[in-house]
Amino acid sequence: MKRDGWIREIEGVWILRFRYDWESWDQNPKVWIEKGRLQSNGIPLLKNRRRIRRGLAVKLWKDLLATGWRRIDPQWD
Repeated sequence: MKRDGWIREIEGVWILRFRYDWESWDQNPKVWIEKGRLQSNGIPLLKNRRRIRRGLAVKLWKDLLATGWRRIDPQWD
């Protein structure tokens, strides 16, 4: 089961990918967040990746949507 969430700045280039860290899910649920952008050739440029607790990831997701970020379709694998 693949459950990723993708959001993009409304007027910018940055994309965030939220995905479950299944290895931690049973004991202490965490989420991977990847930050990147698509280059002009269509290849993604990943700037960083971090792992945070699920509750903080949900709060970050909601806060970003409230400040203008928008949900998008998947952009890379």
